[in-house]
Amino acid sequence: LVLGVAHAFPAPHLTKALLFNLFLPGLIFEAAFHIEFTEFWGNRLAVSSLALPGVIVATALTAVILAPVANTLRLEQDFTWKHALVFGALISATDPIAVVAIFKSLGVPKRLAVLLDGESLLNDGTAIVFFTLSLALVNGTEVSAGGLAWDFVRIVGMGALIGTGVGLGVSQIIKQGDDPMIEISLTTIGAYGSFLTAEHFGYSGVIATVAAGMLCGNYA
Repeated sequence: LVLGVAHAFPAPHLTKALLFNLFLPGLIFEAAFHIEFTEFWGNRLAVSSLALPGVIVATALTAVILAPVANTLRLEQDFTWKHALVFGALISATDPIAVVAIFKSLGVPKRLAVLLDGESLLNDGTAIVFFTLSLALVNGTEVSAGGLAWDFVRIVGMGALIGTGVGLGVSQIIKQGDDPMIEISLTTIGAYGSFLTAEHFGYSGVIATVAAGMLCGNYA
């Protein structure tokens, strides 16, 4: 607060690279690390339904409603359904932090918290993929329904494979010892290594980090 009030140095600009490469991997890994895999797997159908078709439906409904409303009220000139699709993908992934805090204070059933946490981890990856694809659509890149489906499966699937590989490797090393500092270093490598590796090859870093976090939190 003192440094800010005194304007000791200029504030850093919040760029995509700063948010994605510095803040996001650690936050996602920590959340995935504390999810018990048995509970997650037991609710896999509900979680995947909310995170995959649920996000798609939310994105599509937002676009269907927003496009005519924006044009009727003249909120933006030449606002098409493609632009509405980008906006829908941008806001369709909800953040559970405030809701989880309320859950804890109210003592709700644990399954409800698992559903919310699990869905929030997977819906980030779904929304980011659809945001990237819808942005490409706005920029004039030719896409088809089959191409979109294949891109989604490829980006998410390969991200999960990379995260699984990194998580298994880190977990095997963690099992060899019991030094807290080494474990912290290894999980940090797992969080950022899985994210950056997947992003480097054009796949979902979010899904990769979720897979690595769940493996390190349960298997290791």
